[in-house]
This record gives sequence, C-alpha cells and structure tokens, in this order.
Amino acid sequence: MELAEAIRKRRAVRKYTDRPVDDETLDRMLKLGLRAPSGGGQQAWGFMVVRDPATRLAVAELIIAGGAEYFALMRPQKDASDEEHAAWARDYAENVMATYRHVPAFVVGLLVPRGYPESFPGGYEDDLISLSFAFQNLMLVAREAGLGTVSITAFIRWEKDRLREILGIPADVDPAIITPVGYPEEFPKGLAPALQRNFRTWKALVHDDSYGNTRE
Repeated sequence: MELAEAIRKRRAVRKYTDRPVDDETLDRMLKLGLRAPSGGGQQAWGFMVVRDPATRLAVAELIIAGGAEYFALMRPQKDASDEEHAAWARDYAENVMATYRHVPAFVVGLLVPRGYPESFPGGYEDDLISLSFAFQNLMLVAREAGLGTVSITAFIRWEKDRLREILGIPADVDPAIITPVGYPEEFPKGLAPALQRNFRTWKALVHDDSYGNTRE
C-alpha cells in the first residue's frame, strides 16, 4: 500500500479480532513511528507496548469506563434522568469498545521530559506536538500493514494516575495518547452519519494568504 492510500484509508477502528500481531510488524510500526521530527531534537517521547493479558485487560477496562464518562458529557441528556443518562453512556461505551478486551496489543504514547529549562515557554506543547507526529507515523504504518488503530486521548484523561499505576509510569511522564493495535473485524467505510453532516471539505479548511479566504 502506498503512503497516499494509507492516509486515505486510515480509519478509527473500534471493533477488533483477537488475531495476534507478530513482533516484526509491531517493531516496524514502532521504529518508523519514532522517525518523526521532534522539537529541538529532544525526542521527548516514548512508546509503551502493552501485551501482557492481565495488563491489557486492565487498560481496556479503564478506557471503556473513560469512554462512558466522555459519552455522558458529549451527548445531550434530553429528558433522561442523571442515572438513565449515565446508564445509556455505559451501555454505549460497552457496545462500541467491548472488543478492546481481547485486542492483542495497546501502544501508549508517552511524553517524556528531556531537558527544557523548567520555565521554558511552550516546552510541553512543543513536546506534545512532536509526540503527535510520531503517533501519526505509527498509525499510518499500521494501516499499511492491514492493522487497525484509533487515537484515544479524552477517554484516559480522567484516569491518568490509575493508568500510571497499572503501567508503572513515573509521575513526570505523561501517558498522553493510546491506541489499540490489532486486526479489525472490518475497516469502516466512509463517515458515520453524524460526522457526514458536519464534515468539511479540504477546500473549506485551506486559507490563502489571509484567514477566511478559503478555497471553497
């Protein structure tokens, strides 16, 4: 698969089989992911691969619980009671992400401080952007290999201390992003109806010379 095709066909995959991912494929993802540019050449990042069954399950449960919190916040409550809305959110998260419990691996993107002065302006943001470059590389290499991924940030935001505890991550290292890695039940095609209503074309997002002068 050529790079352009991998970019076009990358999708957020949330339904996985339990088919194993071999070491060679996973290592290629990790190595090419970490060839991304980094601010100041700091390489203020790391990847943690989670394959131990008990640890994977703990991570999956944390993500599913975080997803329930996210869906409860993001979707209108309408006429439901607080309890009914929370129960709906838990059921929805379970429906969407239940297969995370048997996905063969998770990869956690770690922001690892490397030496900016304590008061250096924007250091954290620069490092986070660099980690995002590396993670995008990893997801595209995964798609080239026929593997599914989905970037997860909000679902772990409320439980980072718990995630650190599960994975033995020190307090000064930020587990900023995580993805399951596995073979999908199928790759999603097109956009979900809710996204189709609001999705903007590339021309609407390109401004020439001044803001608002879009190509659309």
